[in-house]
Amino acid sequence: MTTAAASPGRHAVAPSPAVAPPPGNPRFPLFDSLRGLAVLSVLVWHVFVFTGALDRRWIGDAVSTAGSMGPLLFFVLSGFLLYRPWIASREALHTGRYLRRRALRILPAYWLALTVLALWPGITGVFTSDWWRYYFFLQLYSSDTLILGIPVTWTLCVEVTFYLALPLWALATRRLSTRGKLLALAGLAAFGAAVQVAAGREAIDDMAAQSLLGQSTWFALGMALAVVSAAGIRPGALARRPGLCWAGALVAYLALVVVRDQPNGFFGLLLEMQKQQPYPKLLADLALTGLLLALILVPAVWDAPRAVPQRVLAWAPLALLGLISYGVYLWHFTVAALLILPESPHDFDAAGLDLVNRIPQGATPIALVLTLAVSCAIAAASYRYVELPFLRRKER
Repeated sequence: MTTAAASPGRHAVAPSPAVAPPPGNPRFPLFDSLRGLAVLSVLVWHVFVFTGALDRRWIGDAVSTAGSMGPLLFFVLSGFLLYRPWIASREALHTGRYLRRRALRILPAYWLALTVLALWPGITGVFTSDWWRYYFFLQLYSSDTLILGIPVTWTLCVEVTFYLALPLWALATRRLSTRGKLLALAGLAAFGAAVQVAAGREAIDDMAAQSLLGQSTWFALGMALAVVSAAGIRPGALARRPGLCWAGALVAYLALVVVRDQPNGFFGLLLEMQKQQPYPKLLADLALTGLLLALILVPAVWDAPRAVPQRVLAWAPLALLGLISYGVYLWHFTVAALLILPESPHDFDAAGLDLVNRIPQGATPIALVLTLAVSCAIAAASYRYVELPFLRRKER
């Protein structure tokens, strides 16, 4: 059978060491644009939070739902791209080399951003006795540090845990057949969903749902697609009709907006999350989220260049945004806060409701453009002068 890697010329050469796969493994170039979509959705979400536009009915719900998908899409992409070499090539089975690549990818840019932002404008918590939590991705595991430092980097804590756990999973399942691997991943996804449901019902602490325990559902989804891809299996009509995939993703997204029904914007959502959620709502949310993420990803795995999804993902500016997406993710939250809430940019919880009312409704598009432009400029510099020199050392 034909795999996604069989498209001649499209997977051979990476435009940058940032997106180069391990030696002997194919590249999936359309994933670059998926990273761009993920970081763009998160950036728009946070700008809407800061300007107060998230409080507007329907548009706030739509942006909030899309924004919450951004980190989960990153998890699915990591699950696919990092797991596939372990099952498709013996070259990637060197744990030390794998960990070296991961460290060079995430540490330099993160440590720089964390230190610079702690010096100015002075993000909270970094230069305290808890400094080690922020520098070594442990802030997620304490309620005292969870939203301090760079708030969005709770996802990096989850990613790093996944990086460390992946070689153990690959070792434990290496002798399983394709079907056996898929069954094991289905069990992992079900376990993660159970943790999220338990947290939603207040049976366990919500911190468990935010950790790898709860987020394993989304990594397992990407890993399952990696198993199917590496086995040379094409998922029938889904691969042949990528337009239907994205149409289905749109339907799942709209259904999620209705199911979540997030009143009163971001702050109303925070209050809603603190309540015990009904089982049907939790299960519907998980099912629709998984369906949405899978349908978004399929056209990027099984490439059909003439189809609309692939043509959108081949758009150069979107791919470029994906290339520098790590820097955009690290810097955009503070950039948005400085541009929109200059009076107290790092006291978001206290300042938000008060300052939101002073921002004209028409200012949101301007704030969005400025935040995107400034974040991309900083991210491009970070990529060129910090990330790239280290990325070139991934392969000795």
